[in-house]
Amino acid sequence: MVICPNCSYENAEGTQICTRCGELLVQPSSTRIIEGAQRNERQAPKYGSVRFKNNLIVEIIEGADEKAEFVFDRDEVTELVMGRHDPDTDESPPIDLEDYGGVEMGVSRNHAKILRREGALHIMDNHSANGTFLNGQRLVAEQLRVLRDGDDIRLGKIVLRVTFA
Repeated sequence: MVICPNCSYENAEGTQICTRCGELLVQPSSTRIIEGAQRNERQAPKYGSVRFKNNLIVEIIEGADEKAEFVFDRDEVTELVMGRHDPDTDESPPIDLEDYGGVEMGVSRNHAKILRREGALHIMDNHSANGTFLNGQRLVAEQLRVLRDGDDIRLGKIVLRVTFA
């Protein structure tokens, strides 16, 4: 039996919505959904170089209590997941935003990926709860977009700047 927290009705095992009052009986995704104007901020387009040099630097520039940099050598970059620690598998992505307020800021566990294809870097949203934004434009899930030097990526409310050094 599953007891409804709203009306105390005893629902059959496996029921997800209370058959008496309609209350949700299962826990929703642990990713916080961001509402309103915070979600739809726009930026002016930028056009930096696509030429990937020796290092990829992904720097937190907004939304976290503290700043941080994630630095990757050119030869290490094939696929970099951006997100946060997964307590179910005890795995952390290469760009782990857990310690920078990832949960509170709406970052999904497997939010987005940076991929190296044909000598250039691309970004792809992984069906994240709050979407991935490249220079203020929301990405379509599973669709590759080219990353350029100086691009800004927003995951939830955390903004990252990509630099090729």
